[in-house]
Amino acid sequence: MTDRLLELLIELGCVASTQPSGRTDRGFPVRLGLPDGTSITLDLPEPSYFDGMNPNQLGLALIDSAGHCLRRWGLAEKVDLFDPGASLNESPLQPALESAREGIGTTWLEGNFRFWFCEVPRDAYSDILVLVTNAQEEVAAQKMALRSSRNAQALKRLGKALTMNQTLDPLCSIAVGEIVSAVDLAAALLWVRTADDRTLELMAHAGVSRQGVALLQTLNPMGGTSCIAEFVAGALKPFTAKSVEENLMTSPLEGKICYLKPGPIYVVPLVVADKLIGVLELLGKESDRVFLESTDLFETIAEHLALALNSAMMFESVERLALYDPLTGIANHRTMQDFLTRRVAESQRTGSELSVVMIDVDHFRSFNEEEGHDAGDEVLKLVANVLRESLRPYDLAARYGGEEFTLIMPGVGRAGAIAAAERVRSRIASLEYMTRSGRVRHITASFGCATFPHNAEEPANLLKAADEALFEAKRNGRNRVETFLGLFGDFGENSDAGADTTAGRGHTPLIDLNPLESILTKTERLEAATYRESLEHLVLTLGREMNLSRNQEQLLLALVQIAPIYLRWKRENRSTKLKKLFASHEARTLTPSLLSLEERFDGTGALGQKGNQIPLLGRILAVLTAIQVEAPGILHADPGRFDPEIISLLSRIDLAA
Repeated sequence: MTDRLLELLIELGCVASTQPSGRTDRGFPVRLGLPDGTSITLDLPEPSYFDGMNPNQLGLALIDSAGHCLRRWGLAEKVDLFDPGASLNESPLQPALESAREGIGTTWLEGNFRFWFCEVPRDAYSDILVLVTNAQEEVAAQKMALRSSRNAQALKRLGKALTMNQTLDPLCSIAVGEIVSAVDLAAALLWVRTADDRTLELMAHAGVSRQGVALLQTLNPMGGTSCIAEFVAGALKPFTAKSVEENLMTSPLEGKICYLKPGPIYVVPLVVADKLIGVLELLGKESDRVFLESTDLFETIAEHLALALNSAMMFESVERLALYDPLTGIANHRTMQDFLTRRVAESQRTGSELSVVMIDVDHFRSFNEEEGHDAGDEVLKLVANVLRESLRPYDLAARYGGEEFTLIMPGVGRAGAIAAAERVRSRIASLEYMTRSGRVRHITASFGCATFPHNAEEPANLLKAADEALFEAKRNGRNRVETFLGLFGDFGENSDAGADTTAGRGHTPLIDLNPLESILTKTERLEAATYRESLEHLVLTLGREMNLSRNQEQLLLALVQIAPIYLRWKRENRSTKLKKLFASHEARTLTPSLLSLEERFDGTGALGQKGNQIPLLGRILAVLTAIQVEAPGILHADPGRFDPEIISLLSRIDLAA
């Protein structure tokens, strides 16, 4: 039966054989099973069972043992891998081809095609039959799945990083690292708005050269556009480009500053409630073909990152208010106490020294009353800047309260503390403050030093020892450094020597001498009234000419009443009277000017204060008191004693009169 069927097929023009296989010039064999258990192999010019199939969606190829394509049909004719002369043994399909030769049917995806491999046995050899289908939809689905997976992974990792970090620096660094790793970028840069709201600082970056970091450290959208990130910050709109090297705005910088060769770019402003928080710049690799298809992901990342940065900035702002003085920006009293407690405990463990320096701005209360509290605040800021710039990174400068400051220097002994205090004192003494009237006022400060464990063994006593030394510096003329000697013990608990060092912290009303009547005799009270009456017109005239404030005029009127009496008590060594005067609350704002009566404008006075270092009211008082208790001719007889500007002004007032 088999032989007869074979003859009929051959007579009909078919290529047929009873052998399991046999290669012909046609090349698409089909084996037909017969009822008697035998089979006939037909070699067809086109694949069987494919009639009616779309050759643009389906194809078939027959591959010999050398990997060459013997026959191809339909979609297989559009596959370059099956071109004549090409060998699949040297193609990406080679692993699948080997599996088929071992009798293992396999499938393979390459480009936009899906390949199925199976073996076709022959007599002494075997060929491989390859079915080819169009896999564009499958590839697109895989890309979408891959992109979705990458997006989910990126958001998961970023979300974890954002929730685990509340402070700005680690948040920025970790966020940029996670974004670059998850999205497989060439580089990324993150700028965050600074406190002044005018500039943005580069807080974190990855894949950028040192030169690029230096060039892009600060963005100033208000000052023009020097790079694409500044443009985005100013326009508050995202920017994309297919290639940084082909775009005029990115080729000068981004095209040259990345370690890996960059390709596409995406720059987005980070905005919360219409306020610019920062700018995020992402640079894809040159080979990344799906970078710009991930803009939805980048937008989501930007939204989450902006909210996290805003929260971190608010957290740091609140934390800073709790730890730092809002006026000067240095540590506050609470932070200083915590720092000192930790450092003393550390010194106890290691056996090292630790020094504390207490600082008080000289005549600050008088300055506040004369120039106003705004001017006083500016002076405190100037002093705080000096402290901040004069210390090592691991030292602490703090505002103790009012015009008092504290320095804590771990590992520094007595000699080092004195040297550091002298350095700071000299820098403060070189400060000059320009008043509203156009005059320059010099700033000085007094310093008291104490060292652990030589002067105290506990933090509280160490501060008290430094405060005792500060009081000694003030008592010895101010603008100097003193150090505590000996060990501060419990006796210091009852000492109020430094109690007046914070007298300038609150607002003081205009001076009233009535409470001083208990100190003055009846004759002295009459003297004071006479002195005021005789000089009141001149004081008010000077006040107008010199643009003195109302407080300054009132202080000067009080000073001209008490100054002649004070000088007489000094000459007669009336120590009891003087102590009562200086202990009086009402006289505290008068003290700096009264003490300056012993100074000379040329610097040869008792304490060596010279020129504008002498308080302004003190210089005016010196001239007015000389007129009161001496002869007017003394003003010109001893020119080095008085301020020549005030002498000249008085001369003009006299001429006008």
